[in-house]
Amino acid sequence: MDSYTLKKRQEDKICALALNDAGGQKIQNVNQRRCELMKEQKEMANVLRQKVGHDMAAQYINVKAGQVAVQKSRNFGPVPYKYVQPPSESSNEGIHHHVQNVLRISNELDSLQHEAKQLEKAHALAQVKDKDTAQVDSMSAWFARYGEPKRQSHPVEKARSCIMKPRRVPGLGQSAALTLRKGHLIK
Repeated sequence: MDSYTLKKRQEDKICALALNDAGGQKIQNVNQRRCELMKEQKEMANVLRQKVGHDMAAQYINVKAGQVAVQKSRNFGPVPYKYVQPPSESSNEGIHHHVQNVLRISNELDSLQHEAKQLEKAHALAQVKDKDTAQVDSMSAWFARYGEPKRQSHPVEKARSCIMKPRRVPGLGQSAALTLRKGHLIK
């Protein structure tokens, strides 16, 4: 999460409640680890693809040499045969080693995904329990829990409702009636 988004979520009272939640942090850490493993798996798959490509080129040479040997086998005498060993067979870290690493990472990703699902279920249950216990019955309770809105109620603000000052009645002074001007958000 970038710094601007983090700052805005910390300023917003509703988003701030879930921002530093322990369950949410655990889920975020598991998802970050999954992302790292996926990047690592992608790099390994690219290396594996290159190694298989080199092996395919070597095997293509062997196939052509085998076809030539079949043609020459019709002639009398010993058959000269050419064989090029694939690079994966000549090195210690062959294709089998890379496939095992990809499978290991894949199994770790599966276990992390299972863990993330369990954490999300537990987090959802905790939110339902919090929802039941934290009831807001009035606007003052809402403002105490979530904070005041950024737009304040005054005559210049057109979006929020505003209590206007009492009108002046000629000969009597100020009226006792207060006018409520509805804002655009309520209309």
